[in-house]
Amino acid sequence: MKFGFTNEYLDVRTKDGLNDELLTPLLYASKSDDLFRVPIGSTTDGLSVPRAVQNVIPAVGDEAWWAGVLHDAAYRKTLEKWDSSSQDWILANLSQFESDSLILEAMESQGVGLIKRHTIYRALRMFGSFAYNADRKDLSKSPRV
Repeated sequence: MKFGFTNEYLDVRTKDGLNDELLTPLLYASKSDDLFRVPIGSTTDGLSVPRAVQNVIPAVGDEAWWAGVLHDAAYRKTLEKWDSSSQDWILANLSQFESDSLILEAMESQGVGLIKRHTIYRALRMFGSFAYNADRKDLSKSPRV
């Protein structure tokens, strides 16, 4: 399996002016040969970049955007992983560290420069816990089906 994203395109629609909803799944093969999927219906706000630095690191529309979609799914607990024993998709349930490491690897696969990807990664390691905890808290409030 080749490392990186396997999609040729990603189809999304704006859900609420801030979040986009996936109309096609996003597939990513990790360096460790794990296959991840962001399923249809998952939401993303792209890269959560402060406005002050968006001229250097855009929130949407650059080479790191798909990695941001993958990362949002990991934080929001919608990221799935292929389980070869059951031959089915299971919830990946990644920790914050694993989620942050995954975006770093995914940005590398997309050709994001060393300085830019490590700047994004370091910012996530310093401040990402706020979003990670908020996303997990929001999940606990949602009604169970």
